[in-house]
Amino acid sequence: MQERVKEQMTENEDAVDMETECTEKADTEPGCTEMEETETVEEVERKYTLRRLKDCDLFPLLKILKKIGIKDCKEAFIQVASGEKTLKQIGVMACIDIADILIGNLSKIQEDAYEMWADISGIPAEEIKNMEFGTLPLMIMDTFSAERDTSFFRVLSKFIS
Repeated sequence: MQERVKEQMTENEDAVDMETECTEKADTEPGCTEMEETETVEEVERKYTLRRLKDCDLFPLLKILKKIGIKDCKEAFIQVASGEKTLKQIGVMACIDIADILIGNLSKIQEDAYEMWADISGIPAEEIKNMEFGTLPLMIMDTFSAERDTSFFRVLSKFIS
């Protein structure tokens, strides 16, 4: 039995070596193809449509950003960046501090967020509150991903900085 285990281990090591070798040679050797991990992404059904942001959305959005503590996030990053730390350490620590600030302030923006996305989606705030878990964060992500390259966010980023 020990011999069979040793054989299997050797076979597995050979397979790993072959995968590594093939991956390294994928760009140069025609018979070798790079192995890729495939991730199945399940599309989330959106039971809403969002309008594009308008100038009238600027002030409610600024109000929300102020309440979630954008200034505190900047201060947290400055505090983390001071001292002798690697860039990776600074990034990790800043992310944790910023997440703590944002999560700590979410209750301050709850009603403002529901009101804003009720206006953007045309769905009453109370109905959004009763939708499937995760709908509001998905709406927020959809809004920002759709608007990220527009002048609205270019102006907003100048406003905040």
